[in-house]
Amino acid sequence: MEALEIRLYAPGDEVAINNGFNRIFGKNRSLEEWAWKYGAGSPPLPIVAAWDGHALVAHNGGIAADFQVDGRRIKALQGADTLSLAAAERRPEWRDAWQAVMDYFAEIAAVDFGVSLLFGFTGGRAVSHMVRRARWDSVAPRRIPLYVRRQRPAGRSLASRFFRAHLIGDHEPVLDLLWDRVGARYPVAVVRDAEHCRRRLSGHPHVRYHRWLITPRFSSTPVGFVAFRTDDGVCRWVDLVWDDRHPGALELIDHLSRQLAEETGAGSEELWLDGDPDTARWLETFGFESGPDPSGVARVTRFLDDELKAESFAEGRFYTTMADADLV
Repeated sequence: MEALEIRLYAPGDEVAINNGFNRIFGKNRSLEEWAWKYGAGSPPLPIVAAWDGHALVAHNGGIAADFQVDGRRIKALQGADTLSLAAAERRPEWRDAWQAVMDYFAEIAAVDFGVSLLFGFTGGRAVSHMVRRARWDSVAPRRIPLYVRRQRPAGRSLASRFFRAHLIGDHEPVLDLLWDRVGARYPVAVVRDAEHCRRRLSGHPHVRYHRWLITPRFSSTPVGFVAFRTDDGVCRWVDLVWDDRHPGALELIDHLSRQLAEETGAGSEELWLDGDPDTARWLETFGFESGPDPSGVARVTRFLDDELKAESFAEGRFYTTMADADLV
């Protein structure tokens, strides 16, 4: 281990990091997508890697997010692209590098970036590695419920006709107003304001997100927001925020999903949803069926702040959609 260098990202590292990601995960991600994902700009970025000379050994990236826990605003990092090349390169002397990367990542996250919370999504054997070795164990791993609808009911509800849907651009300040009005519905959640939409749901070099703002028909007051992605024969609800005092707004969002699925030839509609039981009940009335995501992906969490308590993150309190992961 003495020969390896564990350090923060430096400009130019992205080539080896992205190549390592593509190799380990069997992807073909472009450097443009890497830059979009990490908001690449001037260092420091919360990205840690182990190096043997110029060779990448292990890596863990962090995506910054504003977060709220029962009314308190904190900084969080979503862990992403966690990998080790020890097995792929048949280098047993690299085996402990991943542990060193994860330990250093947690250390610098708290000290250098002022982060209180780490969370991420992983699957398979990696879940036990993240929990037991990296100590992302502040809350039990949670498989996020996946809602799927393959048979679409016809027609549109009367209540939905009292609301309008507006396509929105990359930066929509009215989303700040929406979050101010409804954020209390999501006591433990990534803050879904205008900046979150700009960072997560705009500017992707290869993916188009269909983003809609919902208002009452005779008012400009925002009561809902949804982002869809349509590809691979699936219409996915990537993100969702709405005011539950206006159920017609959610019924309009459901209508938009059905309409978009029909227009794109999607065979099914899907979304992740955790931490919003009211919406879960509505989805069932819309014909969605739910169960643990069959991919086996689970959310893991680590506290870096002694004031955070596991009770706040009890099952069903951490609002989660597909936008919280880097998978969609």
